[in-house]
Amino acid sequence: MRWTTIGIAVAVFGSVNATKAGKYLSLHVGTAERSKNKQHDKRQDSSESIAVRLENKDFFYTTDIEIGSPPQKVTVLLDTGSNELWVNPDCQEAQSALQYNQCLDFGQYNPDKSDTPPIGPFGGETLNYGDASDESTHTSAEITYYTETFTFGDEELNNQTFGVLIKSEGISQGILGLAPDLRGGFDSNEPYSLLLTSMADQGLINSRVFALDLRHSDDTEGALIYGGIDRSKYIGELETVDIIRGDGGEYRLATRLNSLGVTINGRTSNIRVSRSDSNVMLDSGTTLSRMHMSVARPILEELGAQNDGEGFYTTDCQNRDLDATVDFGFGNKVIKVALSDFILELGPGSCYIGLVPTTDQQILGDSVLRAGYFVFDWDNEKIHIAQAADCGDEDIVAVGSGSDAVPSETGKCKSSDITATGRGGATRTGESFPTVAYTTTYTITSCPDFERECVTGVVTTQTFSERPTVTVTAGAGGDGDGDDDNAAWQPTPLGWVFAVVGGFALGLNLV
Repeated sequence: MRWTTIGIAVAVFGSVNATKAGKYLSLHVGTAERSKNKQHDKRQDSSESIAVRLENKDFFYTTDIEIGSPPQKVTVLLDTGSNELWVNPDCQEAQSALQYNQCLDFGQYNPDKSDTPPIGPFGGETLNYGDASDESTHTSAEITYYTETFTFGDEELNNQTFGVLIKSEGISQGILGLAPDLRGGFDSNEPYSLLLTSMADQGLINSRVFALDLRHSDDTEGALIYGGIDRSKYIGELETVDIIRGDGGEYRLATRLNSLGVTINGRTSNIRVSRSDSNVMLDSGTTLSRMHMSVARPILEELGAQNDGEGFYTTDCQNRDLDATVDFGFGNKVIKVALSDFILELGPGSCYIGLVPTTDQQILGDSVLRAGYFVFDWDNEKIHIAQAADCGDEDIVAVGSGSDAVPSETGKCKSSDITATGRGGATRTGESFPTVAYTTTYTITSCPDFERECVTGVVTTQTFSERPTVTVTAGAGGDGDGDDDNAAWQPTPLGWVFAVVGGFALGLNLV
């Protein structure tokens, strides 16, 4: 998540060149292991969209872009929590051997090697990322601007402004921001015509719409589709909700969460969501989700969370196999997140819940977004949401323009096409999450209008669990090994350090 910007105002050079409208464009990019360099397959589809396959890089998602002539391919982090597009010119800013190797793998853009020719450098800006309430997550990138040609399959996007890195703090790869400008919003060309706007203006897509399908944690690919939706990747109808501003009044890809719950073995525990806890930003650049303690605590308790002392929460890895979901409601649609997605397995016997408390803007990151199919409509400031699934080959329908740009297309998938569910290797029994309780005390200083029973000045004490143990038993199906030796599991020493980089949490194995 990008939270502040400091820098010089940008003057955009060059005009936007209109291209032919009505093109049918689809670009597919294969995946490669982090340490390998492979050629990616491309093919043309008969749909008016640009489909880009994503690579799940352990803890973040990336996509490839090609800049200049001849095209220089750069892999960038896909981030719906920020708006700027920037890339590395080299790897001199890498601050560790791991970051240096990642930078090499992700590719760079060198303006001197382009025959376009590029315009620049001009202007500059310092971009700050992270959770504003948590200094440990803060990272930054100082960039200068260029204008260049971008290539998508056989199509070109002309005179696109983007950033080239000067120096960075805690970031090893470029970022493709897909959010509106924090201050200018959807209708602004500040700080420049953003990528999605340029695509629509130049006729590559009909309107400023993109669909996001991150897939599940055990999949290696998802899809980003500019100007289209894929009916083979979701269940039922798309629920339409409003895009709202963030808690601070800034423009974000945020919406209202109107229900929350945890379902275990068919039993649902509903969690009250007050209006002050309902504003959530959908951020593909963040691995972990961040929610206010009043709604995070019940989820953590239901999942037998143990605070690791560093602000993160562990749980028994066997809980990933439970027949259980964390349920997020948007309008009339409930997105069910399987624990195999919501609990991150960092290594043998080391599992972390994909949720941490925050006092700042709430974020639904990859730990939640993997379970949903999300279509973002900039022009109408709407988000269309459905349960994600996979029922075969692509079936992409181009979006139109105007108030009904996103077609009312029912997904082709059924509930049986959802693959990331509990594998049946464990079931929760009885009082399986006994807790050690402790209290926290605070004074209520303000009350929202809708809280009729709220009284200011009252000192309140709440009790919640700190270090519960977890008991699981073998169930039908799964691997059936029924290993009960780990039933009362205690956290192992943390060998992973999390850092929010460009609005995402990147796990670095330091062991």
